[in-house]
Amino acid sequence: MGDVVVETRDLVRTLGEKVQQVILDHISLHIRRGEFVALTGHSGSGKSTLLYLLGVLDKPTSGQVLIEGQDTSMLSDDDRAALRNDKLGYVFQFHFLLPEFSVLENVMIPMLRRGFSSGRATKQATDTLDYLGLGELGQRRPNELSGGQQQRVSIARALAGKPTILLADEPTGNLDSKNGEIVIQLFEKLNREQGTTLVMVTHDPLFAERASRRVALKDGRVIADSAEPASGVVGA
Repeated sequence: MGDVVVETRDLVRTLGEKVQQVILDHISLHIRRGEFVALTGHSGSGKSTLLYLLGVLDKPTSGQVLIEGQDTSMLSDDDRAALRNDKLGYVFQFHFLLPEFSVLENVMIPMLRRGFSSGRATKQATDTLDYLGLGELGQRRPNELSGGQQQRVSIARALAGKPTILLADEPTGNLDSKNGEIVIQLFEKLNREQGTTLVMVTHDPLFAERASRRVALKDGRVIADSAEPASGVVGA
């Protein structure tokens, strides 16, 4: 297994001022390059909050999130945005494709925002769509696609810029079982063939079992981590 790409140190996230609700309670863990990690737990366990903190989409109340050794709490808002654009890819439960643009253009847009030339963005978007079996859909609009195809395009959009880590929040939540299986098989392929580091929040235990590592949360704490011995669970 590779080096550590994401690490949390004593991570705490609370909500409220006079009465504080603890969402994450002193979580310390690390994720290595090439891991496929499933974050599991009941609703309210803190798994999506943890994913958003790992993805530098939210700020912790205390503690640290390090991306490739860089303490994100020390970054300005502009630098945090640059880090997200350069190193992180996101897949959400809803695809968030822009209806007025083609599939190819939707995949290109994040790269163009990063300053890629049109030629380079077109090539990487085309190559990624081809790799995911979506090449023939490049000129279609999102509303011409099935729900499963839309979600796969959102994965292509997240991957085309070659992020260090791909973060997915309930990526199969809006899909039927057949299309959910296609998405999970795609994640397995990316992890196996490309060495993509994946962190996925899921409520589906069968999909969680497909990951190489499972981290279970309850009441904002890690209660099980398949990468750790039973007597030394991280964050417990």
